[in-house]
Amino acid sequence: MNQKKVFKDILIVTAIVLSLLPVIVTFSAILTTLFDKLSWYVWLQREVVPVESRMVAVLVKVVGIDAQITSHINFSMVLTRGETIIPVQLEWNCLGWQSMILLVTTFVTGLRGRYKLSSKIETVIIGILGTFLSNLFRMAFIVTLAYYWNSFAAMIIHDYFASFIAVAWMLFFWWFSYSYVLDEKIESNLNEVK
Repeated sequence: MNQKKVFKDILIVTAIVLSLLPVIVTFSAILTTLFDKLSWYVWLQREVVPVESRMVAVLVKVVGIDAQITSHINFSMVLTRGETIIPVQLEWNCLGWQSMILLVTTFVTGLRGRYKLSSKIETVIIGILGTFLSNLFRMAFIVTLAYYWNSFAAMIIHDYFASFIAVAWMLFFWWFSYSYVLDEKIESNLNEVK
């Protein structure tokens, strides 16, 4: 019963996300601007973004893209295509904080019920790692688009593709968790022993 509720909630969120996508993208931009003004992002930009930029560079090298990490102030990665140099800016906002918020929100609903603590912990770990990896895939896909197609197409995909990836991952994650990870507690009934 709990599984059906989580999938129902995710499908409702999907419908809302799809219908409100332009508003969500605008709201995300407003939040990003607010965080930029408050300087809450500085640690992420300084410590986390370079690490994830290296990971994205490794992923795009798999598809034949020459990607070099740089410490230039205006961009964090340089793609080389023959004589053409394509600067790419990966920022703290590209890390996928929106999908992490969605994940934590689904934890509140999805982990209710009588499940073993160990299986709940496994579910949380899988959820966090999977969300992290899906965000890396999304960033690598957008960098690949910028390389093989153009930056304008990559920016359009950047704003809308992230929502689709997040929702698709959530659907798969909860299906997988309920099918293979979450174990219900077995309660012994003392009355039956008597």
